[in-house]
Amino acid sequence: MLSGKLTSIRPLEEQDLDFLYKWYNDYDFGYWVCGNWPLATFMRRDAFEQKFFEEDEHRYAILNAQNKVIGSIGFDQVNIPARSARIFIGIGAKDCWGKGYGSEALTLFINYLFRQWNFRRLTAETWVKNTRAIACYQKVGFTIEGKLREAYYIEGNYYDAIILGLLKRDFAGYRPNSS
Repeated sequence: MLSGKLTSIRPLEEQDLDFLYKWYNDYDFGYWVCGNWPLATFMRRDAFEQKFFEEDEHRYAILNAQNKVIGSIGFDQVNIPARSARIFIGIGAKDCWGKGYGSEALTLFINYLFRQWNFRRLTAETWVKNTRAIACYQKVGFTIEGKLREAYYIEGNYYDAIILGLLKRDFAGYRPNSS
């Protein structure tokens, strides 16, 4: 388990899926994650569960100090020769929004990925109106590297995707010998 002052991170467990299914059916969460709602009811429950345990997608639970699941974090799109991956995070517990839980969890997880998985580069993506996510990624060291024009279709309008990147050498929170 990865532990900080506000959060800890552990592998996703089957009992966590109830929280995730609820959050992915919440309008606000779905809107900010990818501009679509509902995300999960389009899938049968078993298909939803299978998605969260796919072999090429590594998902973890984010817990608060009381060990309550408040969100999830993970990575996919691993490129082994380039030592890179895409990282993603979602804080589903609305009472934890804007209070530093996401940035602490990102810092813990990024350090883990750079140290344990030996990644050299991480990328992240969100849509242009998700300024809270962009700020969170930038707070931990990501820089905006570009955009994909009109990549998101949300409520009748097209929006750009924002692509962010972080190199191991640029990550101020990197602790090579920490456990």
